[in-house]
Amino acid sequence: MDPVDAHYAELRDAGFPGQLCLTWCQSSDLEEVARRFGATPETGSWATADDLEDLEFEHWEELVELTELDGWTVALEPGGFQGVRAAVLESLSVGGCAFSVFWNGELDNEVTYAIDGRIITSFDLMNIAQRSGSDPAALDGLLDRVGLHDGLPTQARKARVLALGEAISGRRLTPRWVRSDQFAVLVTDPLPDPLVPATLLNPRAPFLDEPEMTRILADPSPSALLDIIKLAVSFTIAAIDLEDSLGEETLRIVERGERLPGEREGLRSRLARLRAETDWEAKRIQARSTPGRGEEARPLWRRSAALFLLEQALDPSPVDASRSVTERAGNFCATETDHMRMLVLKNVVARIAYDLRRP
Repeated sequence: MDPVDAHYAELRDAGFPGQLCLTWCQSSDLEEVARRFGATPETGSWATADDLEDLEFEHWEELVELTELDGWTVALEPGGFQGVRAAVLESLSVGGCAFSVFWNGELDNEVTYAIDGRIITSFDLMNIAQRSGSDPAALDGLLDRVGLHDGLPTQARKARVLALGEAISGRRLTPRWVRSDQFAVLVTDPLPDPLVPATLLNPRAPFLDEPEMTRILADPSPSALLDIIKLAVSFTIAAIDLEDSLGEETLRIVERGERLPGEREGLRSRLARLRAETDWEAKRIQARSTPGRGEEARPLWRRSAALFLLEQALDPSPVDASRSVTERAGNFCATETDHMRMLVLKNVVARIAYDLRRP
């Protein structure tokens, strides 16, 4: 058996999981690493193998198991994927480097490498030749050294991507490490994604330099939430013809507030009633449609979704309103640029909400 495959088999025999997210980062401070994962280290504890088995059963997706290996930290997530997210890996790599591999079956996997806060290269384990990042070829020499390339069976790829992490860090995983005590923490409030996805930065999407977007990105604070809500409502109004100027009324209250006490809740109730009537009519049309002709009700379902978005835009909480409308406004974007714009605004809202939750 090839030595790399034999090493992987040895780890598996020791209890190494078949599904995981495994991250190496150049830091020995377990508590700081936990924070950069989005966990609260003060609530963490050292856990034996038996303890970890119970924790994995109770907190499958939130659990992160941390170990220090000679100046590096290895983080294992049995059911999560935080380590491979750009927001987490970029943070972990500040002042050094970090490498993460996630796999959950052949079709759900990712491998990412970051240096000093930047994603350098990222690829799918089942399509190694297609790599992205600021320097997609950065790991070519190490890929050759460990023999990781397309054409290999799945298990051989897994064995070699672990060997890649070992080569980057210079820290070898052992059966003893698999069975060792781990510092266990829970990610209960994940880090928000970067405001602008890397795919929109190289090349840079022109809409990022529009005055309104520039202002929002320069100050992602609660003061930006009303502008974000207005944009989402504007997209919806442009896409759907609603009677009685419902969109314009919603936009006016969002922009200027109520003229009379109760006006906001009155319009929300009206929108909810119209949505219920629209849903009933759509269901009635669907019920009488012949098989394959259900598309006749589609405009009504789209109208219902627009009414719901307007209703949510009037939520008294700007955070809740902006979160809800940015999640739904993509259904009403006329162009791919508008879709990307709304994705960025959704990330901005998530960042603001995250910052408001922090002490």
